[in-house]
Amino acid sequence: MPDFDVIIIGAGPAGSATALQAGRAGLRVLLVDARPFPRDKSCSDSLSAAVIAQVRDLGLEDRLLALDHVPVREISFFAPDGAAVTVPVLKIDSQARARGMICRRILFDEMLFEAARELENVTGLDWCCATDILVQGGRACGVTVDRGGGRMESFTAQVLVGADGANSFLARRMAMPRYPEYRIIAAQAYYRQVIGLRGHMEVHFPEEALPGYLWMHPTRTSQTNVGLALPLEAWQEKRHSLERVLAEALASPTLRERFAFAEQMGKTQVRILPVGNTLREIHGQGFLLVGDAAGLATPCSTEGVANALISARIAAEVLVEACRSGDASADGLVGYPGRLWREIGDALQMSRRLLTLRTPKAIGSLIRSAARRPHNAGWISGVLIGSALPSEELNDLLGYLNFFNR
Repeated sequence: MPDFDVIIIGAGPAGSATALQAGRAGLRVLLVDARPFPRDKSCSDSLSAAVIAQVRDLGLEDRLLALDHVPVREISFFAPDGAAVTVPVLKIDSQARARGMICRRILFDEMLFEAARELENVTGLDWCCATDILVQGGRACGVTVDRGGGRMESFTAQVLVGADGANSFLARRMAMPRYPEYRIIAAQAYYRQVIGLRGHMEVHFPEEALPGYLWMHPTRTSQTNVGLALPLEAWQEKRHSLERVLAEALASPTLRERFAFAEQMGKTQVRILPVGNTLREIHGQGFLLVGDAAGLATPCSTEGVANALISARIAAEVLVEACRSGDASADGLVGYPGRLWREIGDALQMSRRLLTLRTPKAIGSLIRSAARRPHNAGWISGVLIGSALPSEELNDLLGYLNFFNR
């Protein structure tokens, strides 16, 4: 008999949420993470309305709201030509008590990890690094971990879950395809003394960053989380370091005065994220992948937490079925990608199409239209997170952008 029903490698939002839901369903779960908690992660610190809706479904809304955070009710968008508009954050869940928030990942991730390992049948081990995947007959069946001080242990399970990020050890060990054409590169740093930040999120589209974007998010520590993200191919065409692209964007006419007295706190963090596409293989013999390990970031916004939590919910449902039936083969787990792509596939494809239409002319026209017609203001959110709008409105938005890109 295996030591556990499920072993999850990686205790970020996707891994911890999978453990929480699988544990609540009665499965015996081992959840391991290579780093000690609490641990931080380079991120925009933004938790969208979609994330809050998923956290509410997990029954953790009270815990989330108790964390140190900045509530966000509005987003300001800035075009390359200086046009600007401020729009409300749309609620995904009408019962949620928050529209959006800025919350450090060191707090959010620990909240989910602790919620998971409070369950009696979930064993949560941090500072526990997976060093090998046990494979029998081509099927993943366990893991060897280093618990520090030369303590090596092996555990077996019916199913393994890779929740260990964009460079997933489990995915590499099981020879999963890499999909280099579906990647985003992002740079992020903290600044203090940024002028004119009004307490809500800002999204800028300086020409230096297109078709990507630049974010400015206020934190509770009077610092501003500043970052830039763009498709890897677009960055490679610029032939500059991403830190230089970010510096050029901050020196643009729209932002130059805002950062005249700003001081950067710490180093600029650069990372590469795989973005979602429905052709990606995310399961195999005895294992499946969730969150960044499955490459689920949204192309337009690079936001990955919402899709990570969705993948965790669907993964937990499939894990319960597989463990109870005793079939954790690739065929037994095939319901996971099928259900996941049905839920988020259309939004991912639409987001990728919107990304290709981000030009100075189209974005400027869209922002000026939203400023003149408040009832259309929600459209601008579709440029950033296409899933925030109904499909018929997104199709209208695509037509609008295509017109201005002729």
